[in-house]
Amino acid sequence: MWIADVSIRRPVFAVMMIGSLVVLGLLGFTNLGVDLFPKVEFPYVSVTTRLEGASPETVETEITDILEGYVNNISGIERLRSSSSEGLSQITIEFKLEENADLKAQEVRDKVALARSELPQETEPSVVEKVDPDAAPILSVLVSGDTDIRSLSGFADDVVRERLQRIQGVGSINLVGDREREIRVWLDAQRMRAMAVTADDVVRAIEAEHAELPGGRMELASSLIELGVRTDAEAEDTTELADLVIRFNDNAPPTRLRDVALVEDGLEDERSYAILDGQRGVALEVRRQSGLNTVEVARRVRTAVGELRESAPQGVSITTTRDISRFIESSVADVTKELQIAMLLVVMITFFFLLSWRATLIVATAIPTSLIATFFVFDLAGITLNILTLLALTVAIGLLVDDAIVVVEAIQKDVNEGKPAAQAASEATRRVSLAVLAGTFATLAVFVPIAFMEGVVGQFFRDYGLAIVFSVSVSLLVALTLSPMLCSRYLTAHDPDSSGHVLSTLERFHDWMAEAYAAVVRAAMRWRYLVILLAIGSVYLGALIAAQVPGGFTSKADRSEFQGQVELPPGTAIEESKSRAHELNRALSAVTHVQSVFVTVGAGAAGEPSRIDVYGTLTPKQARDVGQFEVMDDVREAAHQVVPNARTINIAEVPWVSGGGLSTADIELVLQSADLDVTRQYSERLAAVLGSMAGLSDVRSGFEPGRPELVLDVRRDRAGDLGVSA
Repeated sequence: MWIADVSIRRPVFAVMMIGSLVVLGLLGFTNLGVDLFPKVEFPYVSVTTRLEGASPETVETEITDILEGYVNNISGIERLRSSSSEGLSQITIEFKLEENADLKAQEVRDKVALARSELPQETEPSVVEKVDPDAAPILSVLVSGDTDIRSLSGFADDVVRERLQRIQGVGSINLVGDREREIRVWLDAQRMRAMAVTADDVVRAIEAEHAELPGGRMELASSLIELGVRTDAEAEDTTELADLVIRFNDNAPPTRLRDVALVEDGLEDERSYAILDGQRGVALEVRRQSGLNTVEVARRVRTAVGELRESAPQGVSITTTRDISRFIESSVADVTKELQIAMLLVVMITFFFLLSWRATLIVATAIPTSLIATFFVFDLAGITLNILTLLALTVAIGLLVDDAIVVVEAIQKDVNEGKPAAQAASEATRRVSLAVLAGTFATLAVFVPIAFMEGVVGQFFRDYGLAIVFSVSVSLLVALTLSPMLCSRYLTAHDPDSSGHVLSTLERFHDWMAEAYAAVVRAAMRWRYLVILLAIGSVYLGALIAAQVPGGFTSKADRSEFQGQVELPPGTAIEESKSRAHELNRALSAVTHVQSVFVTVGAGAAGEPSRIDVYGTLTPKQARDVGQFEVMDDVREAAHQVVPNARTINIAEVPWVSGGGLSTADIELVLQSADLDVTRQYSERLAAVLGSMAGLSDVRSGFEPGRPELVLDVRRDRAGDLGVSA
């Protein structure tokens, strides 16, 4: 084969060609991201719209229905789902997998902009964004201590978040459990009535007098100077704000804010809460920028947290919790270890059959060169180091040496027959090149279709197929260039008489195996019908066994961690939720094998204080005599005992998607009806029936009744007589 002949005649060419691929592979390796699984992109777009204080029914009719009518005209929609809760409308649009999520998100923004004029004026601007399964926090940091919550919040926001936000790869950081400084004005109803001042008067006065307004620019005629002009009327402190004039009175002193209200330098209303193992604090949920290395970003955050911990004020501690990169690191390390073991076994088995250290080393060069060169293609294709790509490389190791073994064994045979090494390398490679190409192309014919499958499974296995395709292709190049060149220079004839005791023993074992195999073949030919029946029976038995094997998209892994959600009845006050959160923390921490429990209140997208999120870590699986899911059953039982009045309790494994995932439910059923009451009744009945079935847990209905309301029914005649508007 011409490329082999060129490599034999010009060894520098072969070394530089393969060496350049290795160097590019090493450079590409430094750029590779590390993740648990390949990134799977879902063409989902969400539309979130808020109308403060609106009931679910109002949100549905005034916002959700209108937006649905506009976005429903976009092509490529597979499914459209919406939920209307108090003050919040959420629409999720699932497009067909072949659609471009960025383009569809822009189309949705255009449609939502057109619908804006039909929404209530008080509606906040809609937020349209792609749904990213990896947008969940990669880790959380808790700032706690024996100081007050105001100081903790200030330190967490001004120092910790500011430092973490500067880290390369860090995206957004949300605070949970903090309370920002807020100037509060407490109105005194009796004084207001006595002075004939309304709440609207106070609001208008503050808006008019406590302000900083731009005033344009001023050009001084006496000089070539232009000045900016602004009005600075903001109060510097609570005393100055309390002196603000509400109204000027005839023949009386003006009515000031302090006359009808108490001005206080306080904190905003408490709407969220965070505790770790009973210690209250302020949690920072750190998200990475999309597509970046999860492990590397988390490592940088942990380093920064260590630096902040050393400079933190006395009595303030900073703890890292919910770090998903730890499991990714351990999983990738386990697969890497298996990869190394596979490489060692392949080299040992190759030597066992070739019985030549020189030939074995020549064959073995195909493994590191092919693997390292593959990293260059990984970098170009945007493939990360994850369990599937490393598993693919582990599987490919046996394939990487196939071509080299065929070539080297053929060359060794010719050398043993007395041909010069260079001549043997050229002629033997030419003789087996067609077989080598056929074998490699047959392998590629299997894995190329895997790399280009459609759907979510196709995205999941794309990296797996491409990893094998790339590595096997490079191994073919190595087998036809580097291997013949090395054989022509270093391969020598094998002399059985000069073999040592070990090699002589192995040669005798090879002879015995050849004789035994020949006997088996002769017996198979003699009893050919029995062999055929055994083959058919094996296929049938294998099919029966395969039918009994449980199926699933991904296997259940013992990650030594779990997460959960507890939804209290709508309208539950924050103080009740805090009390339940502490009870949950104590109860779950007491469960055997539970190591740490992190609980937050009001940390969801809607920020509802009736929602409690739980994250727990377990002792390492090597130190447990039970599995993770048995411990989760105990956690689930403890949660039901502590919060018996909870609307739903869901204890689940951490989703396999690197940052969290779209849903933790294995099965979802959708009920549709024009009558909301009928839908609610059937959903509750169905949830009760499913909850009583064996094998199902955490069954919940998505119907939310809404929190209790105080509805003011305006008597328009009386309001008109008193000059009061609605």
